[in-house]
Amino acid sequence: MAINLSIEARAALDDAFTTLKTPYKWRSVTSYFKDEVPARDYTSNVHVVPFVGDRAVLLHTKESGWATPGGTLLEGEAIETAVTRELAEEIGGQASHFELFGQWDSLTTAETAYRPWLPHPNFAIALGWADVVITGSSDDDGGVELESVQEVAILPIKQAAERLVANDRPHLAALYRLAYEIRRASKR
Repeated sequence: MAINLSIEARAALDDAFTTLKTPYKWRSVTSYFKDEVPARDYTSNVHVVPFVGDRAVLLHTKESGWATPGGTLLEGEAIETAVTRELAEEIGGQASHFELFGQWDSLTTAETAYRPWLPHPNFAIALGWADVVITGSSDDDGGVELESVQEVAILPIKQAAERLVANDRPHLAALYRLAYEIRRASKR
């Protein structure tokens, strides 16, 4: 997938692309960004950068700190269904539109798959953006892995990225900036 950005937007994202080209390590998983949507049978998770208007939504959980909403696909679940479910569960959001644009191509050192139906040890985390309306609060009882949502923040993209960097999440900050530019380019 070619990302169609203006010269100014591309220049603004140089740092983001530099970060996205480096390995992203989280627990037993090492991931590399690819700008292609993964096949369903290779996908274990989906993460979406949500937007309310021009503002980005960040999620803060007790277990993971500041992050983007998303999670593990249920057995046989379509990626699109998982996006809808995760946004409702984690931020109380309803997507009016979303698009996938990439993946974290991942490898885990864990001996077994997180869930028996998931690909292992190589898998993808599908990545995208979504326009959302916050319709309620997070719903912690519907997910595969229970997380304690502490806060949902709606911020200008610059502040969202700064918050992620300040909390040692530079890859997520880069993903937010990229999602913002892809979304902006798609709306022209």
